Amino acid sequence: MRTSSERDVPPLARLISVAVERGIIDATQRDALAALSAELTSVGDRSHEQAAEIAPAREANRGFNAITVAYSLGALLVLFALAWFLFERWKVLGPFGVLVVALLYAAAFAGVGTLLRRRGFDVAGGLAIVLAVAMTPVWAWAILRLTGEIPDPAIYTDPLSRYEPYIATRLIVLDLATIGVALVALRRVSFSVLGAPIAVALVALLLHLGQALGDPRLSWYIGPYYTCVVACAVIAIGYAAEHRQPPGEDYAFWLYLAGLVTLLVGYVEVWSYIGRWRHALPLVAAALVTASLYLRRRTLLVAGGIAAFGYLGYLAFDVFRRVVALPIALAALGLLVIVATVWMQRRFPKLVDRVSREDAAGVKTLPAGALAVLGPLAIAFTAMVFAGREAEERTVEREWRNAFYERRARDQVRTLRKRTAPAPTPAPVDTTGGSRR
Repeated sequence: MRTSSERDVPPLARLISVAVERGIIDATQRDALAALSAELTSVGDRSHEQAAEIAPAREANRGFNAITVAYSLGALLVLFALAWFLFERWKVLGPFGVLVVALLYAAAFAGVGTLLRRRGFDVAGGLAIVLAVAMTPVWAWAILRLTGEIPDPAIYTDPLSRYEPYIATRLIVLDLATIGVALVALRRVSFSVLGAPIAVALVALLLHLGQALGDPRLSWYIGPYYTCVVACAVIAIGYAAEHRQPPGEDYAFWLYLAGLVTLLVGYVEVWSYIGRWRHALPLVAAALVTASLYLRRRTLLVAGGIAAFGYLGYLAFDVFRRVVALPIALAALGLLVIVATVWMQRRFPKLVDRVSREDAAGVKTLPAGALAVLGPLAIAFTAMVFAGREAEERTVEREWRNAFYERRARDQVRTLRKRTAPAPTPAPVDTTGGSRR
């Protein structure tokens, strides 16, 4: 029995015969089309056979398989061994030795990666090129140390080694060098894992910009808010990259991952400052889960789940730790969510279809477009601005408290020294009754 799809789309031979019957084409054109179809079929079969004979052996396709896992473990072992070697021999090699070793490793990784890709092993070659890019901050640091731009941390008398904005400006050079080298490699090699060093260096660049331009006195309080701003900015950049990346490569994944990890760190750091705003965490979780449905991103879904369970842990172990009925209420809430989801699927199929819809180019988008990702960035920036007003007061209070405790500690040490000081030795008594002549 023929299905509806077979009835809607007839075979090519039947379509041509009906066209001849209706006078759309004549018999000569029908014969010409049949000859052309036979010719293209024979040429295609020969070309496939020749390609199968000439094409070299290639590696397995990308995905979560044994080959990809082995490649990833090998790359991690290389990074671990290299970091171990540099950590153990850092002081012995010195800046010049570190520069030579880093350049040799980078050249070796780049050469091996190019050779592997020419032989058809694109994933293995791409990972080797990523390792070459990962050496950029090492040799860039060595150059800055040799030129004297980064002071020696062993010299404790140098005030620049302890001044945070100055060190941040030098670290910005490392971040820009890493991004630049990765972009150059990306123009020659289309490999999505190259987005990993770009994402990490971008987060570091934005954080170091805040340290260089901000007030170091207030960074202890405003820093966590600024971390959340950086996280929202990186997620917004990832959304923009998703609409411009080539098909088959997913550079946006690394930007999303870096932004979400940074957001987790910033939210944990700012947790003790926000007070009642902690109860906004379920809204963050709901926004991440909703975005994951529209963008088909498991990373956003996992982040939303972590936020939701983090808030439930906060309720269970802090707010309602003495309420016995809380587990029952949470279980009832879970059942309610399941029932509501089933009801929504039955009553609102158009809503489900709208969530699953793609644009004309096949790219998944959020309902409000750019506003959906710029909104969280504006909220985080506004929270940072309002936190700046309170940071000055808390910083003055903190400095006064530290000075008070230091002064009291000095007084206690001075009192203790007086109590433990040895008693003065009395002068000897003259028992002779006078001096002798």
